[in-house]
Amino acid sequence: MRTIGYALPAFLLVLSLAVIGASAHDGSSPTTPPAGGTTTAPASQVDPQAKAFYDQGESFTKQQKWDQAINAYQQAVRIDPKYAEAWNNMGFCYRKVKQYDKALDAYKQAMALKPNFPHPHEYLGRTYLAMGNKDGAMHEYEILKRMDPKMADELLKAIQANDPELGEND
Repeated sequence: MRTIGYALPAFLLVLSLAVIGASAHDGSSPTTPPAGGTTTAPASQVDPQAKAFYDQGESFTKQQKWDQAINAYQQAVRIDPKYAEAWNNMGFCYRKVKQYDKALDAYKQAMALKPNFPHPHEYLGRTYLAMGNKDGAMHEYEILKRMDPKMADELLKAIQANDPELGEND
């Protein structure tokens, strides 16, 4: 009995260190955009099935298969409606296919779920710019510069050039 009493805390310690180590080395971060321009979700807080669809969506996004990516992200948020990163990436893909109203809705959902998440503000600004709404884009820039000044600078460059795609895939 005493062995079990010591083994369980030791097991939990090893398990937690393994989880921390895996997340520290997987390269994913909710605030670091991958090459595809979208955001990576924190794996530890998401339903595994939703994460699988999210990963599939990222793969399609990198291939610029926007409709397939949208479908994958839709499945992810159907399983886990509080999956802010999936909502954000879905909005990104909707913008790419010029379905701006759906993009706006997806970004707003992501922001409602995760208020300090900077990516939806950048992408929302770019969507407003694509729609010809520079005032809306500047409003998102003002919010974003308090959250992530570097990202805000990229958005501002796009606004000044009147090019929503400028600097996005750099």
